[in-house]
Amino acid sequence: MSSSQQIASFRKVSAGILASAHLAGLDDRPVVAKRDISLVLKRVSPALGIDGTTYHVLDILLGLVQSDDFQAGRRPVVAISNQRLADYTQRSTRTVARCLKKLVEAGILAYRDSSTGRRFVYRGHAGEPEQAFGLDFTPTCFNLEAFKEQADAFQRRLRQQQAAKRAVIRHSRAIVDLVNAMGPEFADFETRCEEIRLREGVELIDRAELLKALYLEALEAVHEMHKDQNSNEKTTCEGDISVIPLPITSHPDSLTCKKERTCSNEQENKSKSDNGYAVEMAFEKKPSGGGNPSQQANKPADTSRSEKSTVSATTPGINAGKTNLDGVSIGLLQSACSTVQAEIGASFSSWPAICDAAEDLRVLIGLSPAGYLSAVERQGRYLAAACLAVVAEKALRDPEQISSPGGYFRAMIDRAGEGKLHLYKTLHGLVNT
Repeated sequence: MSSSQQIASFRKVSAGILASAHLAGLDDRPVVAKRDISLVLKRVSPALGIDGTTYHVLDILLGLVQSDDFQAGRRPVVAISNQRLADYTQRSTRTVARCLKKLVEAGILAYRDSSTGRRFVYRGHAGEPEQAFGLDFTPTCFNLEAFKEQADAFQRRLRQQQAAKRAVIRHSRAIVDLVNAMGPEFADFETRCEEIRLREGVELIDRAELLKALYLEALEAVHEMHKDQNSNEKTTCEGDISVIPLPITSHPDSLTCKKERTCSNEQENKSKSDNGYAVEMAFEKKPSGGGNPSQQANKPADTSRSEKSTVSATTPGINAGKTNLDGVSIGLLQSACSTVQAEIGASFSSWPAICDAAEDLRVLIGLSPAGYLSAVERQGRYLAAACLAVVAEKALRDPEQISSPGGYFRAMIDRAGEGKLHLYKTLHGLVNT
């Protein structure tokens, strides 16, 4: 008597399960790295609708599969029971079974069942799987490139939707602002904008394009309105003012040009405040005799500062050509004041250079700005700067010799006014010491 054995069914199969089983049965499996598979699967999961507990189960399986099993001649199989996965995810075994079915239908896994349905892997001495039953990642190896393209397309679609969402808000706000600015004549554009935003069955990207076209139409309407207004203003004469030309009451020939009177000799001479000008003027012959009476009448009562400098720089009662800077040259000053030049980091190569260093010299000897300006007014800036350099040089060489450098400087200016300052002798003394 013959007997037949009834075979129990593990699960109901679907087209996705059969497609994954077909890929798992192929021998020419592509060799890929576990790292690449993990990155691609995590990128494509949102596009495949894998989230929540399903994504958690996939993450656990990726952590359990060994990297060497993706090499040629091996099979990437994970042997873990539904109960263990339920313990890891804190879900029921039925929930885990549904998650695994979703991964298989997506083309990520394939069921590789043993005769009893138990999942296990037997490995040899080299670690290669001799017998492996469980959840197979072979379909992922075949679908890896397709998953990459699907992930890229999903990212592009997501960026387009985000841009469309921003465009909808931007164009809607622009249309409302335009209507508020132009008045009720453009209220129809706001109504149409609201209708497009509430229209059902329209993709977000298409809605953004419709609002953009509506906004451009509104701008064109505003442009046409302004164009019509400008054309009307050019053709009408309302508001124009008639201008009556006024005749010229004075004939050009009757206008006379007033000639300017020539200035006096005193006004033609340019004022110079430095003592160098006094040195040059000291050697000129003093004018004698009376000048033009008309010019003398126009001479101002106040003398210029250059004239004061010239008079104060010359020695009264002695030869008119002798000044306080006689015998003083730039080379002599530079040789005599070597210490102060090194102290302030300047070079007395010319009179303007000495004048430029006057501020540093004034601060060095503790002289007030008013005291220095008074000396310049009395003796000119060249002599004042030279005296500053001499006082600073002496104070640096022997601080105990000059207790008050500022007072010493004022005394030198006073002696220059009396014609008793022999600056060239002082400089020669500094050179020789």
